[in-house]
Amino acid sequence: MRVIQKIFVGTVMAILGMGWGGELSAESPPKTGNFIGNAVADAQSAHALNVTLPAFVLNDVPLKQDRSQPKPRTFLDPGSRVCPPFCVQPDTLPGATTIHIEDFPAMANEIHAGTLLIIDMRTPDWFQKGSIPGAVNLPYSDLTGPVTKAKARIKKLAGKDIIVFCNGWWCGQSPTGIKALVALGYSGKVYYFRDGVQGWVDAGLPLHLP
Repeated sequence: MRVIQKIFVGTVMAILGMGWGGELSAESPPKTGNFIGNAVADAQSAHALNVTLPAFVLNDVPLKQDRSQPKPRTFLDPGSRVCPPFCVQPDTLPGATTIHIEDFPAMANEIHAGTLLIIDMRTPDWFQKGSIPGAVNLPYSDLTGPVTKAKARIKKLAGKDIIVFCNGWWCGQSPTGIKALVALGYSGKVYYFRDGVQGWVDAGLPLHLP
């Protein structure tokens, strides 16, 4: 009987330590790397959490800030992520111009006209969970593999100016993709939306299913 009790207690403690979602809680030490931490996360997210945006239309989708809507679980606590692999990304990247959430209303006309594309560089499984309205999925991994395949994917962009993003300031996918674009000599202008999906939901904007 005591053996069974010990097994039960051990199982409960394991569940509490991991959290019901199967992720390490903030109190549990990571196996490798270090937690980003709340102080760093708060500083990185401060702008998006406090910015005020006018109502605007993006790719025919009316958008209005509403911070009362629930955020996807993935973006609730960026400070609990472990670096590596989730690390604070640089503010700027060679060959790209960094933009912020408040630039989208000003760019909306170009985006509507099709002269400026929004490119989601996350993997397809992430893209299917919800993205910025009208974004096109071009996984960063498609640009870092065989050169022939990468050039074929880039050709479909037709040299247009692009806004590139991934999950946010803690995600290295779009920086990796931008470096590949520069190395492959992409001719269009590249805008780096560093705050990505994290900044989008922090600003109170909804994600749309593709």
